[in-house]
Amino acid sequence: MKEYFVWVAKLITFVLVVFLIIPIVLIGSLAAVGSVVSEQIGDPKKAVAVIEMNGVIEDSKATLNELNKSIRNKHVKGIVLSINSPGGSVGPSQEIYEAVKRWKQVKPIVAVMGSVAASGGLYAALGASKVLAQPGTMTGSIGVIMQVPNFTKVANWAGVDFVTIKSGKLKDVGNQFREMTPEEKEFLQKTVADVHQQFITAVVDGRGLSREAVDKFADGRVILGSQAKELGMIDGFGDVYEGGRLVFELLGQPLKADEWPSLVFQDDTFHELRKALQSIGSLPALFTSERRLMYLMQ
Repeated sequence: MKEYFVWVAKLITFVLVVFLIIPIVLIGSLAAVGSVVSEQIGDPKKAVAVIEMNGVIEDSKATLNELNKSIRNKHVKGIVLSINSPGGSVGPSQEIYEAVKRWKQVKPIVAVMGSVAASGGLYAALGASKVLAQPGTMTGSIGVIMQVPNFTKVANWAGVDFVTIKSGKLKDVGNQFREMTPEEKEFLQKTVADVHQQFITAVVDGRGLSREAVDKFADGRVILGSQAKELGMIDGFGDVYEGGRLVFELLGQPLKADEWPSLVFQDDTFHELRKALQSIGSLPALFTSERRLMYLMQ
């Protein structure tokens, strides 16, 4: 039995190193190299910064940093927040939403949804001045999820007993090595319901819709961009270039039909490698979302 647990410990260590530690280190290193905004902005009178949000939202730091830099850049007239995300952790999604809502008072911020901008990805977009998508964009998924695996059978099979010393009856809610009590399940359900209402409130405030109208589709369902337009969840259809044009309309300086904004993307030579590593780095979030509130499309 001792050899069994040694083997399990080694396996867990290997998985953590390969799928968590190494990707985090590499992403951080590449971010330091590739997070500089290009100085080649074309016509400075038409410069619009494009900030990309890709993958599962685990942390808000990078997005908040780019927002801050773009707001302070005197050459940047506005921002396009390009979102390709199924959502993620509640806190970071709310932080980005609040930052976007705050900074749009300084410069126009247009959220542009790509293939998917659901749950936390949608939440982040709600603070923008305007929101665009494609008819086939997957969005919605207004809801909260918390998954708590139970390893009681595994522990019993291995002959392992866990003794928990705690200061209160709800201190170890979600303990994976015992059955959840009805009281604990009710407590967690109320917590999820409260965070769900926070999401609905953000939709109501961000989109100017009535709570009654939002309640009809705020049950976690995924909706298409075409449906989102009918429901008032987006302002229209368009890509990042259309988003850039919309920035100047919001400034009261609409571009002519033959004019286009000068989009300023991150000068990131390692974009594809970073994207792949971020996908790998997001895997632990999908398997360790227990006892964590997630705005995440399932």
